[in-house]
Amino acid sequence: QTCLIHFIKRIFQRLDQRMEILSAGEIRLSNLEALTILREVKEDHTKKKANKRKNDRLLTLVLESIKYLEESPAGQQEESNIKDFVSNMQQFCQDENCFLTKQEFLQLVNIRPSKPVDIQLLIKESQDRLSEEQVDKILEIVGCSIPGTEEEEEGEEEGGEEEQEEETADADVPDEGEEK
Repeated sequence: QTCLIHFIKRIFQRLDQRMEILSAGEIRLSNLEALTILREVKEDHTKKKANKRKNDRLLTLVLESIKYLEESPAGQQEESNIKDFVSNMQQFCQDENCFLTKQEFLQLVNIRPSKPVDIQLLIKESQDRLSEEQVDKILEIVGCSIPGTEEEEEGEEEGGEEEQEEETADADVPDEGEEK
């Protein structure tokens, strides 16, 4: 009987040490929120030295995830950017009488689209739900509210320059029927 009591005590001690789930509901996080949580986990695990092998495996996963997220738009974002984006998009949706789901808002924040084709991939049935002007306005709000990675911003600038070069190149080439 004494062994059984000790066994039960050990089980309860282990249960107390584990994370408790208060609600089994589903929650979606932005990449910025996930990055913040991972940074906290990293700090906690670097402070603790118990069970080093298990910590090393977890720490490797955490570090790789942090590296990936820091290279994504989330690495440049702050909480104020997301709040600004959400308020601007809510105002836009209200003014334009269009409805976007929470998941679509989250996808826009996480992926930071820069082209109309990106919007088609992120927003379900966007060609039926949104006009070209609305898509352009969404891209403008995303570009103004959410900072992107340096590579994305350089790509957007180069994309604009390439379009201008193509237009000037097309203007210099005469039509087949025209003479030089």
